[in-house]
Amino acid sequence: MLNSIKLGFIVLLTLFTSLNVQAAGGIALGATRVIYPSAAKQTSLAISNSDTQERYLVNSWIENSAGQKEKTFIVTPPLFVSEPKSENTL
Repeated sequence: MLNSIKLGFIVLLTLFTSLNVQAAGGIALGATRVIYPSAAKQTSLAISNSDTQERYLVNSWIENSAGQKEKTFIVTPPLFVSEPKSENTL
């Protein structure tokens, strides 16, 4: 089960990374992967909006290898507006 969660998280990160290619000057991730230590209660991922004018609505979730939303982890905030030239943390 832990492997499927890791795979789902990697798929999610890949999706976010591909969004950066399509929207140059838009949303970018602070890392290409997140290492979640087994003893930790949480981990974080920085997301930045490098555009000088556009705001973006960011929706985040965790899914397993079958593409189903995973309920054992929670991403906060799940939905937020990224203002121009700002950085947020998931």
